[in-house]
Amino acid sequence: MKNTKLTPSDYLRRAFPFLLLAAYGVFLCSYFIFNDYSKPYQFYARVVFILSLFVVVGSIREVWKHPLFQTIVAYILYLLLSGFWSHTLDWYRLGQKATVAVNLISFIAVTHFLVHWNRSLFERMLQACILFATFAAVISIVVFYSNNPFPATRLNPIGSLTNVNEFSNVYGIFALLAAFFVMRFPGRGLNWVFILSIVAFICVAWFGQSRTAFTALIIALLTLVCLMQKKKKLLCLGALAALAGLLLVAFPEVLDQVFQRGRGLRPAIWMAVWDEAKATPLFGHGLISTISVEVAGHVFETAHNALLQLLWQGGAVGVIIFLLLLVVAFHHAWSWGQQQGDFSIFCILIFAVCTMMTGVDTLIDRPRDQWMLFWFPLALLLSYQSGASRTRLHTARPASKLTSA
Repeated sequence: MKNTKLTPSDYLRRAFPFLLLAAYGVFLCSYFIFNDYSKPYQFYARVVFILSLFVVVGSIREVWKHPLFQTIVAYILYLLLSGFWSHTLDWYRLGQKATVAVNLISFIAVTHFLVHWNRSLFERMLQACILFATFAAVISIVVFYSNNPFPATRLNPIGSLTNVNEFSNVYGIFALLAAFFVMRFPGRGLNWVFILSIVAFICVAWFGQSRTAFTALIIALLTLVCLMQKKKKLLCLGALAALAGLLLVAFPEVLDQVFQRGRGLRPAIWMAVWDEAKATPLFGHGLISTISVEVAGHVFETAHNALLQLLWQGGAVGVIIFLLLLVVAFHHAWSWGQQQGDFSIFCILIFAVCTMMTGVDTLIDRPRDQWMLFWFPLALLLSYQSGASRTRLHTARPASKLTSA
């Protein structure tokens, strides 16, 4: 029997999933690679999105009937529709938002394709991203405090995000992913590296004085620990308590700085945005309208609260659709956790909701922390729940045959 000679197109077809996986992984790490906030979006649009055109139709066809995807589409379409009753109908800005929405859908489609193409390789890519994020976190701490007083100065990490709160949010997602791999594959040598990664990510939030991110991360990790097996629960709870106590005792200057900052201007901003939102309570001011409230002599164009921002832009209708989206997401994440023993996505959603109470304004926006906080776990959940992948790392094979990541 003759061997069939492979053509260049055959090689390209075989290489395509690996190329897409690599591009996807670089995008997840792009927050730490680039030094300008627009660069991750440019990379996604010019590389990942172009590659996604070959898989987006098939992936959407497979997830279209999932209630979570339908709710996501309803939320996005309503907010885009609200752009037509904005203060000034700016077609250019509305087109930008529509482009971001298309990119979000393609992001979900790419995640679905990669999970179903080879889940094992996809999760190994996530592990590589965790290690890269760990390296970025350690380098950020070392470089910053080599030039600034330690530890009282508020950490400013290296990367493309605009402030330390956004960095803490993204690092928090990687911390929860690392915790998932530690709990899923106990006893592996790489787990000690992931445990140190979690410590590094928590330190970023601590030394960055990101109160909401630090508190939300501890809450999410505690929830994940409480949902795990009883024999490991006490050990993990003790380790978390020991780490928090060590940071508090060893670096009390950080806590002093936090108390000196007080509540800040956020409560006053929330009241000002609430007063403006009451002027158009049902449908809001529109997606492409810009908030402008003056507090203590400063003008703020964000609500510093995702729900208030949505109420201002989309009104009560927008908030109801968003809350419905959260209910559907939490319901399916909890169901997935009960079926598979994997509550990582459920805990990431808890972390996301907590951080959105004091930040993460417009969710339909260029890739900043909100893509990792909100859209990434939704994409994972849709991908994991929409059928069995070809290669599964979690089930079906005996533990002795699993190779180390």
